[in-house]
Amino acid sequence: MRLTFFLFFFFFFFTSKNSEAIQFESLETKNGIKFWLIEDKTLPLVSLSFSFKGGSILDPINQDGVTNLMTSLLDEGTQNFNASEYRLFKRENGIKISFSTSKERIEGTFQVVKPRLQEGFYLLNESINKAKFPIKEIKKVKSQIEASIKIDNSDISTIASNKFNNFFFKNQLIGRNKKGNLKTLANISRDDILSIYKNSFIKDSLVIGISGDIDANLAKKYVDYVFGDLPSKKFKNPISTLKELNRGKEIIEMKTPQTTVIFGQKGLGRKDKQYFAARVINYVLGGGGFQSRLYKEIREANGLVYSIYSYLMPYEYAGVIIGGFQTRNQNVGKTIEKVKTEWNRIKNEGITKIELQNAKTYYKGSFSRNFTSTLSIASLLMIVQYYDLGEDYFNKRDLIIDNLKLNELNDLAKNLFDSENLFFMIVGEPKI
Repeated sequence: MRLTFFLFFFFFFFTSKNSEAIQFESLETKNGIKFWLIEDKTLPLVSLSFSFKGGSILDPINQDGVTNLMTSLLDEGTQNFNASEYRLFKRENGIKISFSTSKERIEGTFQVVKPRLQEGFYLLNESINKAKFPIKEIKKVKSQIEASIKIDNSDISTIASNKFNNFFFKNQLIGRNKKGNLKTLANISRDDILSIYKNSFIKDSLVIGISGDIDANLAKKYVDYVFGDLPSKKFKNPISTLKELNRGKEIIEMKTPQTTVIFGQKGLGRKDKQYFAARVINYVLGGGGFQSRLYKEIREANGLVYSIYSYLMPYEYAGVIIGGFQTRNQNVGKTIEKVKTEWNRIKNEGITKIELQNAKTYYKGSFSRNFTSTLSIASLLMIVQYYDLGEDYFNKRDLIIDNLKLNELNDLAKNLFDSENLFFMIVGEPKI
């Protein structure tokens, strides 16, 4: 099965800039694994980006952090390599492999030089299918994560972010820290790690993008070699909707000259048809850096903060709008009121024609940043599949942006943004 598409863009390597036609193929292996490939012989590199739906939301109760611990151990000993042998083999063969856990998925990236293709996929297969989780390495990695948690617990920005998640999501699955905490981490056993390992790497929840110097037949062969024997099991995302979210404010007292504030409200999921429209509105509000309303009003006009931002945090079927700033303790109340004012302004007045045009120009022009390496291209192919954006997404993306109408965006702004739904997590010694 093969479908061929073409995507035209400016591709950058070092100081050169060439306009190239990139062949995009939708492929399926003998074992029924679908993936996308862009074959590019510019450099002798092959990059693969993959994800398994699930992530830390699947951590069992009282085992917060087990998925993150598991992925942190995938390069710490396999059937044929101990931890030091694994790292030596990776280094000697020009292989890069990394794993990470987020709330909704486990992600992996893989890159190898073309002459070491076989060795590279052999090592990736070891991690995916033959990880051993030695007790010695579990203790070592637990200690590393514990140290990281302790650092987080002393950093005001991380404290604010973690507390925001706890209060805002009202202890829903999505509000848990992916690292867990010192108590839950200590209670995780090797059997717990093995259980989440077996339950996480499921063929039906796998998404893959590949880019680089590899043809379709060889790519299919290696995808089956690494992922073909994984079990099949239907995946159901437990975060199909977000239940009631917190509103108002919570204050955590901490002695500090500046207060950190994280704020947010309900947003849209990535699969929502109005998601891109919401991105454009938020670009005007707080996502456009120096050009955003929040920055111009609160930083430039009033000097209350050094920086302030907002962004969309989309999950597969649900999402939130998040923002944040730091300010002097005596300015906290005034800054929060300014945020609410700008929130109400975009709700009641919408955005202007010029602001819409500037946002469209930004999103169309910035997309080329995804094509700076084979790994960034592979990651883009993966994420487009993950959110089911369609095989024609690259061809229609500019059209989606061009077709955004001012009146429709302002109708969405009126319905989506609401200062009454904002929740503010305040950490410091605020004067409110």
